[in-house]
Amino acid sequence: MVRIIFGVLLLGSCMALLKAIRMQINSEWIKNKVTQNILKIFEGADHNAYLVGGCIRNSILNIPVTDIDISTDATPQQTVDLFNRENCKVAPTGFSHGTVTVISEGIPYQITTMRSDQNTDGRHADVVFSDDIKKDAERRDFTINALYADSTGKIINPIGGLEDFNPLAIKFIGDPNNRIQEDYLRILRFFRFHAQFSELVTQFDKVALDAIKKNQDGLKKLSKERIWSELKKILSTSNPARSLYKMSQLGILKIILENKNVHNIKRFNLIEKKIGLEPEPIRRLVAITENTEDTFLNLSRKEAKKFSLLKGLLKKKHDPAELVYQFNREIAQSVLAIYTFYKGEKLKLSDIKKIEKACLFPCPITGAQISKYMDGAAVGIKIKEAQRAWIKSNFKSDEAKILSDIGIKTSTHS
Repeated sequence: MVRIIFGVLLLGSCMALLKAIRMQINSEWIKNKVTQNILKIFEGADHNAYLVGGCIRNSILNIPVTDIDISTDATPQQTVDLFNRENCKVAPTGFSHGTVTVISEGIPYQITTMRSDQNTDGRHADVVFSDDIKKDAERRDFTINALYADSTGKIINPIGGLEDFNPLAIKFIGDPNNRIQEDYLRILRFFRFHAQFSELVTQFDKVALDAIKKNQDGLKKLSKERIWSELKKILSTSNPARSLYKMSQLGILKIILENKNVHNIKRFNLIEKKIGLEPEPIRRLVAITENTEDTFLNLSRKEAKKFSLLKGLLKKKHDPAELVYQFNREIAQSVLAIYTFYKGEKLKLSDIKKIEKACLFPCPITGAQISKYMDGAAVGIKIKEAQRAWIKSNFKSDEAKILSDIGIKTSTHS
């Protein structure tokens, strides 16, 4: 099945590439009347405006487009004035760097003035606005992200990025050392795109890896928020194993997580799939930080709470069915997956089935029932005992029997 899907993806991307070689995109999103109207507003004001970046890349790869970016020679203020007159919602999301978000009929468009970077410090850059599409392309990160299209779908290929789609290759634009030193976060973005397109990218670009190895200490200059934002995207992809392993080999994970290696992370992906788990970044973060209780990252309160919960539960072996009753299915499955991975054990089908049964057959004893016989902390203790008795009976016992088993005498058993 995996080979069939992989073959379909390759066939789809190759067919899309043939269309791209003809320098034309005919996807429905580009024909959308709202998108066309946005571009016509610029054209009507004698400004050039082009669709750019991920939307073009994804169209060539025959992947759904979720975000639409536009590059224009209009200044940010001109963009704001244009769309205020059209009664569109306008948000100056990155005004000083040239970016304005325009929302039309509920669709957000991130519109950025063409620019070149000046005085970069590895984290941020001072920008100079421009009307030169080639200069705008040269300041971008990877060749596959430096493609543009006009309102007709005609592709503009200012730096030759189209050639890196067959086979798909993640390559920095120009000198990789310069691109990385402009913003060290591009190191993590490199591995994120490898993870995102893992079925299509066959190998890492050696020139890029050499530059990453040379410049990776620059990651220490970045804020924890920016690092987690990018790492989270890597951990959310379907198959991040190859990227994480290479990051570990190069020492990148040691820098950003103070964690020396990722032992056989591919095996963890396989465990997730056998259990039926969807990609989830906190679970995977716990899996790759076995030897520490700290992430060294600024997680949100909700993320930090889940991280601590999983770490705490992994200190000893739990009955997976009990975790379903105490927490939920996803926590039970996550603990089972990570514990199995940590211990290097073989995943037991019986544990997977236990979780399924616990989801199908709730424990018939509730806190309200036990409260008839006792109160306070004793209620919680007895609920857990009741759940264990229910699981031990293979989810077949009855209320009276369970109450008797946990030492509660009812009128029926007096």
